Amino acid sequence: MKNAFSRVTAGALLALACHKRTAPPAPVASSAPSAPSAKPLDRLAPGELAQGPGHVFGFAVPGQMKVLGAFLDVAYLQGEVTPEALANYVRERVDVDRVEIGAVSTVFPRVHIKDGARDRVYDFDITPSNGHTTELVIRDVTPRPANPPGMSDADRWRQAGYGPDGKPIDPNLLK
Repeated sequence: MKNAFSRVTAGALLALACHKRTAPPAPVASSAPSAPSAKPLDRLAPGELAQGPGHVFGFAVPGQMKVLGAFLDVAYLQGEVTPEALANYVRERVDVDRVEIGAVSTVFPRVHIKDGARDRVYDFDITPSNGHTTELVIRDVTPRPANPPGMSDADRWRQAGYGPDGKPIDPNLLK
């Protein structure tokens, strides 16, 4: 009986020892202070704009703004946001070298939209409007390709779709 008791005791001790080995280690508290500027992953900071579902030229439109008009080379947006909040929102979504802050507007000149076409260049103009409304104008200012050297005037007219006399090459364009 003594032998059986010692076997049971040894088995129980062995089970406890194995159980303690498989338990996950306790997390170690970090003594480094957390960065005060770190934004929570699931919440917006006070005054921060949320991204909406719309896009213009690859730029995600803030959820609090609406697109008034979007064309080939310009888009007009408006919403009840502060110019400062909109400038911070734009700054996070474009590659910018400099910002021109004036009394009337804030301009992000010659920027690339991070989620847009890399070969396109844009100007962002943020202007406060009446009341609590702010307007954003996005202009495509990508330089036009230069004409190849040695191109004649007739070639330039043809490239534009016209003959040397200024009349359309394709008469269907007049319809």
